[in-house]
Amino acid sequence: MATSFEELKAVVKPGDTIDVTDATGRKIKGRLGELSASSLELLVRKTGPDGRDAFVPQARWFERDVQQIRLERRDSLWNGTLIGFAPGAAIGLGILFGGAGCDCYTIESRAPIALTTMLVAGGIGAAIGAAIDASMIERTTVYFRTPTRRSVSLQVSPRLSMSSAGVQMRVGF
Repeated sequence: MATSFEELKAVVKPGDTIDVTDATGRKIKGRLGELSASSLELLVRKTGPDGRDAFVPQARWFERDVQQIRLERRDSLWNGTLIGFAPGAAIGLGILFGGAGCDCYTIESRAPIALTTMLVAGGIGAAIGAAIDASMIERTTVYFRTPTRRSVSLQVSPRLSMSSAGVQMRVGF
């Protein structure tokens, strides 16, 4: 985990989806724009007058103003699609080579049913696998800065004069 923007440059790249928590605790989600050793730019999605979405600069933060950055990564859809397709394809192959339990059907006569089963069941499984993968979002903390403690001071001084008496107090943050 990075503790400076200089270290962060090795972990994230422009276009990555990030959640930024600033020093006041406010969280904003967007895409990383520019990242330098001292500041970062966050881009957010805005719909233009023509109806098209574009990413535009939302804010620029200096390193001292950011407490935490979390990187959002989505799972690839390919592995879930292939894993979901496999059981349906296996059922189709079972029909093709296993038959209906009698020798009266040839492989050629079972092929259309097997292929249809493979495509339909495999397609349903692939869709389910892709949907599961699409829902997989991993958020990892890639930057964290421990909040600095500010010193608080209190000064109390007596104030005396010939006509009055009082106390002067000064509080510093």
